[in-house]
Amino acid sequence: MSTQIEEQPEADMTGIGATYREALISGRHRAAVWGIGYIGASTVLALADNRIRTCGYDTDQLQVTRLAAGITSAAVELTDDVTVPLGDDVLVHFVAVPTERQAEPWLDALADVIGRLARATKPGRDQPPLVIIESTLTPGTTTDVLLPVIEAAGLVPDKDLLLALAPRRDWLTESDKNLRELDRVFGGVGPNSAEAAHGVLSILCRRLHRANSHVEGELVKCVENAYRHVIITMANQLTLAYPQVDLAEVLRLAATKWNVQLIHPSFGTGGYCVPLSSRYLLQGAQHHADKLSLLSAAVDTDNRMRRIVANAVAWQGPVAVFGLAYKGGIKVATLSPTIEIAARLRELGVPHSIHDPLYTPEEIERITGSPAMPDPETALATAGTALVVTDHDAFLDPRFVGLLTAARDAPLFVLDNYGLLEDTQWPAHVRYRRAGNAGWLAGAPR
Repeated sequence: MSTQIEEQPEADMTGIGATYREALISGRHRAAVWGIGYIGASTVLALADNRIRTCGYDTDQLQVTRLAAGITSAAVELTDDVTVPLGDDVLVHFVAVPTERQAEPWLDALADVIGRLARATKPGRDQPPLVIIESTLTPGTTTDVLLPVIEAAGLVPDKDLLLALAPRRDWLTESDKNLRELDRVFGGVGPNSAEAAHGVLSILCRRLHRANSHVEGELVKCVENAYRHVIITMANQLTLAYPQVDLAEVLRLAATKWNVQLIHPSFGTGGYCVPLSSRYLLQGAQHHADKLSLLSAAVDTDNRMRRIVANAVAWQGPVAVFGLAYKGGIKVATLSPTIEIAARLRELGVPHSIHDPLYTPEEIERITGSPAMPDPETALATAGTALVVTDHDAFLDPRFVGLLTAARDAPLFVLDNYGLLEDTQWPAHVRYRRAGNAGWLAGAPR
């Protein structure tokens, strides 16, 4: 049975956990964070807030420079020199490297980090290094990939090198859904690893839940995100099956029942977590993937939605696409619906351009392969459709709304992924639909 472990003051903690906690709090040892993107950077900041001596490492000098600009603590060192986190004074390693590439599970970076740590570790240390993996893993990764790497270096896992999993749940745009306040699940490859991880994580997290083993701990993040993936894609399947019904309204009313979550139809999911979770589970199931038919259908529907949206607006071009980030306020374009929508518009020969306030024109063109907007006003002057893909606050600005509602010679169709602008008073020459409204995909082949 898993165990919920409430926050424990240092004085109440004993054993291995207390030893590792004290080693960091006292300053005798440092923590290293491998990979300082959004997740790794927030780990660095959380450690700094708790006055833990920390080294943040990334292969990308730009990431190092960007994070360094916001760090004032003298206890934090940021570097792209891999020898620094491998130093003898580093006891705890947080690993937050990417585990996906081109929308598929990818383990090269993770295996490289674990291999480096294993080769740098001498067996028989009184206090062996502890590795805490924060990245989301395909089920089976620890047993099939990581433990063999450790053993190949002549080490005994849970004795010479401690290994634990503690995937992140933070929602980086909402301050109350943070590393400190959200419940966190962790699991170790053995009792020593689990106890040491408990001691270290208790510095950062208020409520911890210990899994029975790394096997269960590895599955949790994928399963919780796959729950969301399935229900989101069910909303999209409903709107495809009942195209002339306002499914956004149906789902809003359904959610008034106490045990029904409110989900809206959309252009498709994006980001590192939800759309990848089903793929991780399908890959991890190996010979039993056929038992996960719901997940296979979720992946298929999610992939098709982007093309369906592009097909729906192709005859109403040119198309002005607003938003590349998969979610407002976060500069992450991984699996953003915009990427595949743009690809389909190119296939169909539909003139289009893309604008996102978080990205430069060069970044937009490199990521999507489509032209960036010279400016929204110029693009909208000739556009037949405005696709509002991302719920950026900038798209609520009265100046932007004014561009959409401005007088024009030809009608404009505004299709809104999140319903960001549904309270706007639209003039007669603008036809507005949010994803899920009746007829929002009129003309699109299913």
